[in-house]
Amino acid sequence: MSFAGYGEMLYENVENATPRIDFLRAILYTGYRFNDRFVFNSEIEFEHGGEEVAIEFAYLDYRVSDALTVRGGHVLLPLGLVNELHEPNVFLGSQRPETERRLIPSTWHENGFGVLGSRGPVSYRAYLVNGLDASGFSAAGLRGGRQGGAQALAADWALAARVDVTPTPGAFAGIGLYRGDSGQDAAGDADAGTTIVEVHAQAQVRGADVRGLFARATVDDAAGLNGALGFTGPQSVGSALHGGYLQVGYNVLSQYVADVSLLPYYRFEKLNTHAEVPAGFAADPARNETFQTLGVELKPISSIALKFDYTWVSNEADTGRNRVGVNLGYAF
Repeated sequence: MSFAGYGEMLYENVENATPRIDFLRAILYTGYRFNDRFVFNSEIEFEHGGEEVAIEFAYLDYRVSDALTVRGGHVLLPLGLVNELHEPNVFLGSQRPETERRLIPSTWHENGFGVLGSRGPVSYRAYLVNGLDASGFSAAGLRGGRQGGAQALAADWALAARVDVTPTPGAFAGIGLYRGDSGQDAAGDADAGTTIVEVHAQAQVRGADVRGLFARATVDDAAGLNGALGFTGPQSVGSALHGGYLQVGYNVLSQYVADVSLLPYYRFEKLNTHAEVPAGFAADPARNETFQTLGVELKPISSIALKFDYTWVSNEADTGRNRVGVNLGYAF
């Protein structure tokens, strides 16, 4: 039996809004190794000061070899840089990138089964999972379509897969794919076939931290989905969405001390959840957004992080609101 966990608290001050402080999440991990072949892993998540409780993952692995493990249960979908590795001392920023919140809706976990493994510098994961529920899609993106494994509608299933190459320790690059219908027999006649393709890369070498991601999603028959949901004009679900970011940071103490990190960082991100809308609907210029985040992360030890940043938010409607974020996170 093994035990671990993590948690984070966020103070956020958005321009022209009342500041808020939220204990975002406290996570408890438990795992058990039955023998050399069978292993169980799980995380239970308490969000917003205990207001919500959810299973983040709970699955059984059967290890055939290094090249092949069979997995079944409640799994994290293998897309992006944050969804599988979302502990607050792992990602930079007081909040996760918007592209990995609204287009790749992290943290994203569903019920399913699949395979994973590695051979040399190449690793892979591929799962068959219950599909998204398009009745939760909106002009803001796909986040509301997550089902989270709770009485999940399973008329439609999806494939989620990923391949990474690690040419040298500390650096990797890869591609992720999600494809499946999202109508779930609840969106009229619209199957709402949803495709997400993303490419990503990360390098953490000699104190430098560089990460980048680009993602594009499409929703088939978005016009029919809009009709089923009663959306008109700029309320439309995007028929195409895209976004991406480049993030750079450097630990200024990396050449002096091993245990303490002081890492300034900058992230440039663009996201457009109305890159395309179906004929007869209007693209909302407020959905074409740019985020520039400048901040610093202090780690007195590797498992504790204090992050402070300022984000400049702009969009084509000139309605963006800048924000200050402070995050205290830990993992053990």
